[in-house]
Amino acid sequence: MERGIGQLYRAAIERMAKSDDQEVEKLRRAIVRGERPSPLPAPDALARITNNSREWGAYAFADLRGAGFVRNELLQFDWVQIDPSRVGDELAAVAGIEARSIIRLSLMDCAGAMPEIERRLQSFVRTTAGGKPLASLLAHQKLMFAVVAATGEVNLLEEYAKRARVALVYIRSLSLERKDLEGMSASAQAMVSKLCDGNARDCAADATSMRLHPRRPAIV
Repeated sequence: MERGIGQLYRAAIERMAKSDDQEVEKLRRAIVRGERPSPLPAPDALARITNNSREWGAYAFADLRGAGFVRNELLQFDWVQIDPSRVGDELAAVAGIEARSIIRLSLMDCAGAMPEIERRLQSFVRTTAGGKPLASLLAHQKLMFAVVAATGEVNLLEEYAKRARVALVYIRSLSLERKDLEGMSASAQAMVSKLCDGNARDCAADATSMRLHPRRPAIV
């Protein structure tokens, strides 16, 4: 990868993980269950409700905001809304960027990107075998970041990173079961096997099925 897109990719991969701070992780999980830790998100409020310092409150607020659990409204911050139609729209938007990336790759020599994509695929397949939705979806998102980054298009990866937030992964994980993970694993393997052979339509269908109907692989 070129330096600019490589930096973006590594930063995106680093963010795609559970929090190392137990209190922050508890807040993340509470928020995606629809709970509001405080009326509105603010560093002081987070420090107060968790009996932590103001410095920790600032750290927690920055983490939650950066990962998409806090939304920047016109005049104030608010907690992310867990609305099924809104989540569906976000997943469709993410799937659209993934399909665009696959079409771009079908017109390129993507052989140089395949070792990283294969590495991410194997990590995803191993993780899905454990049957844990959140861990599996985090691994899946890393795989798809590798696919988008392989295009070499900085603007496309930046747009994708704004959509494919950690919070969206957490929210989506609540509705998935082992059968969904098994379907996603099959689709991911099918997608990667077609990535460099010019079969953009079927490859994009595999990617989209993982987002929108994970239990039913498109074409395996």
